[in-house]
Order: sequence, then structure tokens, then C-alpha cells
Amino acid sequence: MSILLPLYIYPNPGAWDPLYWVASNNPTLNLSVIINPCSGPCMGSLPEAPYLTEMPKLKNYANIRTLGYVATNYTNKPIDSLIAEIDTYAKWPALLNESRVAVDGIFFDETPGPYDWRAHDYLTLAKNEVKSNAGLGQQVIVHNPGTIPYIPWNYLDLADITVIFEDTYANFIDVTTFNALKTLYTNANTTTSAFALMLHTVPNIPDELIDWTVKQMKEIAGWSYMSSVSVPGEYWHSFSTIFTLFVTKYAARTV
Repeated sequence: MSILLPLYIYPNPGAWDPLYWVASNNPTLNLSVIINPCSGPCMGSLPEAPYLTEMPKLKNYANIRTLGYVATNYTNKPIDSLIAEIDTYAKWPALLNESRVAVDGIFFDETPGPYDWRAHDYLTLAKNEVKSNAGLGQQVIVHNPGTIPYIPWNYLDLADITVIFEDTYANFIDVTTFNALKTLYTNANTTTSAFALMLHTVPNIPDELIDWTVKQMKEIAGWSYMSSVSVPGEYWHSFSTIFTLFVTKYAARTV
């Protein structure tokens, strides 16, 4: 279980240093880091030079694994295009002549929430592509519908991890949503390790409340992240003011 960190931050010099610091200072904490240089792997081109400089540095930390970002457009992206993006990540080490840019799986963004058999078939093809591709390391699959899955019809069988909440802090603590999240792993007959939470727009709250929130997140999901950024579209594009505090408290908590 781990931090699931969307690293959508442009790698200007020093921009990723907060990540390196927390990885170095919390060596027992695993971080799954989502790499996203071009809203995907930069089809038809190479990532820009700053990415080529910074991405290999992630491999200097044994507790960081990387996932490649691929958007499904709610399964409206042509499946051939989706598979081509998956395969490009797998071929990165050869394309970039750098073994340390290898990723350990795929983070599928914009996966659907409501169930549809055609979407299930589409995501099954995507799953098979990842799980059969030796170039993707651990072959981890993460889905991000950002919503609580419907029981019993859902896509949980196709992902190792599913983001069951990507929304504001205020909506996280809404009593109806909070109670549904707390009971989901029981209702879905699975474990919390199958779930992830991504909270943004965390207000200026006391450290004790951050600690309480981390406790609740760890009880609900095996993978978590939170940000105080409140600008739409920018939630994951910087390390927020609570980044180090969140990671430190997450690493310190055993439940």
C-alpha cells in the first residue's frame, strides 16, 4: 500500500525535489508516481528535455515505482490508439536509450463509472495488453473513474487499484459519501488495497485534522493522496502546501 501521486508537475530544475525529499526521508513508504509528459507518452515524438533529465532520477529511490498516464476518454478513444499508447510506454527504454525510464504499469484516467458491457470489453482489451507486456515491469493497472463503483456491476475485476474518489475535501467528509466510502470494501467483498483516494481543495485545517483525515483514508483505501490546491484543472500540477505534512503523517500512521 502506498501514496498514489499524480506527478503532473512540469520538471523544471528543482520542481520534483519535494518528491525526492519525502522518498529519501520515508524509506519504508512506497510511492506510486504517475508520469504524464504529454497527457500520455508523447505519441510521435519524445518527451521534452526536462523529462528526459528528471525521469531517470526517480529510479534512484527504491520506494518509488512509476506508472504511465493513459486517458481512455471514458472508453471513447479508439482502442488501437489506446493500445499504441500503452506500447509506447513499454518501448520507452529502447526509444529513449535509457533503461531507467521504464514504467511499472499504466494509470488509466477517465475510465467510466456507470457499467456498460461494451466499456467492460474495451477495458478488458486494455488489461490484456498491460498484463501481457513484459516491458511494463510489474504490469500494474490503475483505473480512475473518481467515483464510488456500483455494486455489483462495475469494472473492479479489471484493475489492481481503482480510484473510488477524486474530489474536494468538503465532499469527502459529506456524511453520505463518507459512509459509502467507509463500507465499500465490505460491500464489494474485497480489500482496501484495491482502492485509492485523491482529495483536493483541502482547506486550511489544523495538523490534528490532517492526521484524522489520514487515518480515515488509510481505513478506506490502500492508496491515497491529498492536495490543498483548489484551482480547477490544476489540482495535481504542483506540490501543495500540505504535501510534506500529508506524506509524513501517512508514513507515520500504522492504520
